[in-house]
Amino acid sequence: MRFLFLAAAFALIAAPASAQRATTDGLFLQVSADAQSLFFNEDDFDQRDDGTGLSLRAGYGVSRVVTLYLGLAGSRVEGATNGVIDQPYDWGGGEIGARVNLLPSRRLQPYLDVALRGVEARNDDFNLEFRGGGVTVGGGVAYFVSPAVALDAGLRFGGGGFNEVQLGRFSVDTDPDDLGYGEGRLSLGATFYPLR
Repeated sequence: MRFLFLAAAFALIAAPASAQRATTDGLFLQVSADAQSLFFNEDDFDQRDDGTGLSLRAGYGVSRVVTLYLGLAGSRVEGATNGVIDQPYDWGGGEIGARVNLLPSRRLQPYLDVALRGVEARNDDFNLEFRGGGVTVGGGVAYFVSPAVALDAGLRFGGGGFNEVQLGRFSVDTDPDDLGYGEGRLSLGATFYPLR
């Protein structure tokens, strides 16, 4: 995380004021460091676990305004408060989403995004897995230090439910309304447009 802050500060200082106009169309690759918080639905989501992780996205800007993407994210989460797994566990998922760029062709570009997610919580010590899905919504800002590189900061919130629990070889279908979760994710990273 410290590296990303230093890189962002250096890029802001070193970037020339006369850089070319930025655009979000075309192929992109994004990598981010994440701070993750998870909330579980026992007693109105008052159970919270925190962790850190990494997310990767790849996609295509179909125009200057709309970007479609696929993503993967994973975190190592401290499981001290959720009441189910009292040890660290892995949280991960895949997503398919869309981003709307609010100020296309500007170096500083705020955006909104929404994604459908498939998620999994896993603890190998207990051989226990929870699987499900949900939706995230959020926003952020990208700052283009060159036409091919943008620094990015985003905040996303979401929720959903688990529809399957597996313990060893045994799997049980569950009601997502009974095993719900909420999440918040702060991401700091960089986006690359390799074809420019």
